[in-house]
Amino acid sequence: MTMKKGKCLCGYIVFEVQANPIYMVNCFCRDCQIVSGSQFYGAYGVTLNSGIKNLSNEPSSYKVISDSGRENTRKFCPKCGSRVWAEIPDLNLASVSGFALEDRSHFKPTINYHIKQAPKWCLIDKKMTSYEEQEVLATDQSD
Repeated sequence: MTMKKGKCLCGYIVFEVQANPIYMVNCFCRDCQIVSGSQFYGAYGVTLNSGIKNLSNEPSSYKVISDSGRENTRKFCPKCGSRVWAEIPDLNLASVSGFALEDRSHFKPTINYHIKQAPKWCLIDKKMTSYEEQEVLATDQSD
């Protein structure tokens, strides 16, 4: 496994992904739409306890309760506001922004998630596995 660095827009928050991804998804849930400002959020999922390491300043946090009832703590830069990852302790997951990684060539989503909440105008890649609603994703998508 090659370590993958990422950062926020201004570079104040720098982190390293230290594990192979458990999943790489495009999440179309309403929360992810709001956080990303787009029709989906590109999530690069790794284990929380060993998959991500902060290399710089402390990110700000904001806790939400997802539709599943799980706590989701969003980590973002206090200077530029970029969301860099989220922590889901109940699942031992860190959902890293796939587009915050410096080398995005290995971010290759294979799953569309929560497509029931996608905007009606949104084009969804039918070649990818799709889930209409909440599912637990547990597939290893190592590079």
